[in-house]
Amino acid sequence: MRERQRDYELVFIVSPLAANEEQINGLVERMRQNIESNGGQVGTVSQSPPWGRRKLAYPIREYVSGEASRRNFSEGFYMLMTFKLDASKVIELERTIKLTDTILRHLITVAETRAVSGRTEADAEKSEA
Repeated sequence: MRERQRDYELVFIVSPLAANEEQINGLVERMRQNIESNGGQVGTVSQSPPWGRRKLAYPIREYVSGEASRRNFSEGFYMLMTFKLDASKVIELERTIKLTDTILRHLITVAETRAVSGRTEADAEKSEA
């Protein structure tokens, strides 16, 4: 039985130490290859405003490859990626993300598409009254 593919959104924060154009493009390409090798399809990748380099709400202490102690990061490079993937393959994608040193934080959510009915909220409120 083949599992149905769902729409997902992935937001991740890249370390400012690895936030130059070449390294970010390499990271995005690696994520794209990982999703496609698991049978998924990548939709859009956004790093333009409101995404991009931003100040974090709180400092994040993370290990940096080659250093023995943690370092405080007060800003990061935000990325948004939309994709379709089987639900069973999301765990493998998260494992890959967790093993990537340059990603400080990530969040994968299901992008629900709601059917738009012919009624607006104002019409619904009038009919209830």
